[in-house]
Amino acid sequence: MRPRSDRRRVLQGMLGLTAASATKQTWAAPPKDVIRLGQSVPISGAAQHLGIEYQRGLQMAFNLANASGGVQGRSIELISLDDAYEADMAAANTQDLIGAEAVFALVGYVGAESVRRSLPLALKAGVPMIAPLCGAEFLRQAPPRALITWRAGQAAELALIVRTLSTMGWDRMAVLQQTDADGEAGLLALQQVLQAAKLPAPVTLAKVARNSTGESALGQNDIAPAAKQLLEAKPQVVVSLAAYGSTGAVWRALRKSGFRGGCYGTSLSGSGALAAQLGSDAAGLSLTQVVPSPTDASRPVVASYLQRLKAADAKPEHASLEGWMVGQTILEALRRMPRNGTREQFLAALESLGTWDMGGFALKWGRPAGSWLSTSA
Repeated sequence: MRPRSDRRRVLQGMLGLTAASATKQTWAAPPKDVIRLGQSVPISGAAQHLGIEYQRGLQMAFNLANASGGVQGRSIELISLDDAYEADMAAANTQDLIGAEAVFALVGYVGAESVRRSLPLALKAGVPMIAPLCGAEFLRQAPPRALITWRAGQAAELALIVRTLSTMGWDRMAVLQQTDADGEAGLLALQQVLQAAKLPAPVTLAKVARNSTGESALGQNDIAPAAKQLLEAKPQVVVSLAAYGSTGAVWRALRKSGFRGGCYGTSLSGSGALAAQLGSDAAGLSLTQVVPSPTDASRPVVASYLQRLKAADAKPEHASLEGWMVGQTILEALRRMPRNGTREQFLAALESLGTWDMGGFALKWGRPAGSWLSTSA
């Protein structure tokens, strides 16, 4: 078996969610009474909030199931490796998870670039990839059966933003784009949404590198020029197609320069992280989300999430709620398949969930029919 690289950390140990040996260099094949799932996720770097919270929700769901005897007498083990929101690390992690860790399925990756690099490895090995935190539409166009996307796509989020801006009469839009697969997919979706709504193209497109935060220690110089370019275009509103680190840094620069327009972003921007990053400077910034409010206890699935979250002494977050709900989806599929079922039977069980309500939140199949899961409130 291949030893795990020292540059990757086991997230479970960091959060105190499951036991992990600091000295263990290899993983044995899982016992027959264990279902091992693998995740490559950012727990360091500029996008760590998304990764940590998504993993938290997944782990809480599996911990609760394990405390009740697991699924059909089998416990769920989640192996989460740090990729720092870098695609090459995600691909290396994926090789380890499929090979040395012998996972049954991959779950909960973050970011289109990481998925684009890792998915071919999963398909070659016949390992399903479930519920990446990624809204890129290219994953939803004739997707392979082994890829199950759980969340709504970027086009749906951006359509809501554009509809809101149109209602407000704002037609001078500037765009901040992250220069990777997430940003490329977001820009394409936005262009298509604007064309369908018969609205003008953005007045300017400013770009920042993935993981940019403007911190001088990182040698990043793209935040200030991006903010300057956006200001010079004199937009009424800025739409961000970037993760929260870049979004927050540019937004703060805009506010300090006197910009009084609005700013909109998708769920990739991470509401909890932005609130913590910006404080009072977050005023005027609005984000779309793909799950209900993480404090809406009127929905049973959210109420159970809040109960477990309180026990973990953590704050409600959209990303951790999404992880919790994805975890419930995976657990229900595992219950519907034979005890020692195959990956093919696991996928079939997931496909049977198209009418399942997990407690105030129902799943439905999106288009193309029978290829990916979307969610509806």
